[in-house]
Amino acid sequence: MDSNALYAPLPDLSARIMRSALVSETRVDWDDFCRTSQIRPVRFDGQSGELLAQEEMQLQKSFAACTANARTIWFDVGLRYRAIKYGELGLAMLTARTLGEALQIACRCQSLTYSLINYRYAAAPNGAFALIGSCGTLAAALHEFTHYRDLGAIRTLIADIMGGELPLERVTLTTPPPPDWERQRRYFPCPVQFNAAETQWVFKPGAANLPLPLADSDLVTIYSSRCDLMLRRAQTDGTIKGRLAARLNRSDREFPTAGEAARMLALSERTLHRRLAEEGTRFSAMIDEARYARARELLMDGHMAIEQIAVAVGFAEPSSFSRAFKRWSGMGALEYRRQAQTRNTSSG
Repeated sequence: MDSNALYAPLPDLSARIMRSALVSETRVDWDDFCRTSQIRPVRFDGQSGELLAQEEMQLQKSFAACTANARTIWFDVGLRYRAIKYGELGLAMLTARTLGEALQIACRCQSLTYSLINYRYAAAPNGAFALIGSCGTLAAALHEFTHYRDLGAIRTLIADIMGGELPLERVTLTTPPPPDWERQRRYFPCPVQFNAAETQWVFKPGAANLPLPLADSDLVTIYSSRCDLMLRRAQTDGTIKGRLAARLNRSDREFPTAGEAARMLALSERTLHRRLAEEGTRFSAMIDEARYARARELLMDGHMAIEQIAVAVGFAEPSSFSRAFKRWSGMGALEYRRQAQTRNTSSG
């Protein structure tokens, strides 16, 4: 992750890993933890969701602070970051033709990863290569956390991509050893040096050209293109309207008030209203759009009664929701549902 793509959508599986670790290691309530982290409460159900990179970064900072007295879990947490948990990026890496190509994709799209370290790919003529890490302006309190977690996460990522093989020559980290390194060293077939001048993952000669078991030229092209598109959107949509829309689209409970939304965006409420006016919209109009979008989704899904949908989109009375929906769409909610179901039946 980096500051140029804080609005990139990331799978919520990293948050799931952190929640599980907190439940097992602390007595912190997850909803309280999210509030302390100053992000919306992250809900989990049977389906995976998304967080903005900005939210993921704040969760990690809070997680590191909350578990500072249990640093032995950071490496173990990292081991749970399976390749598939990186979403489109994970699929792009898994279907790459070679190990070198997979990790070049990872470095190019590292804003879609969960790491707080920036890695660059350095190739050698003999097919060896290295991932060289830089922490930039990373706060000292996060330095050990992100290194120890990456030690587990990158190890798991390579094993997933290679089908179990770890063609590593050596690993060097700029941190002291983790508290229980004697237990963790068994995960590595190579020397791991601590308190080094530079963080590096060095791969054996020829490793860059090693074919991957799930290589597929068509799929890697598709998934790489999707990752590039996600990054372009995240890097260019810096408007307040775009940032607020991204928040509202991911709001799974009550929509925020203007004051709450302003705090989410690190603005005063007055500045939020002014910036939205400059961008040609109003906060109330955006809430209306978000309610309409959610109402359409729930009506097309067909599992909730109109009364339940009214509550889900923020109306105390079904009659108020019915009037609003007719204003939005020009038809009643039940008629919209019937038409949507007819279209689905015809297309099926």
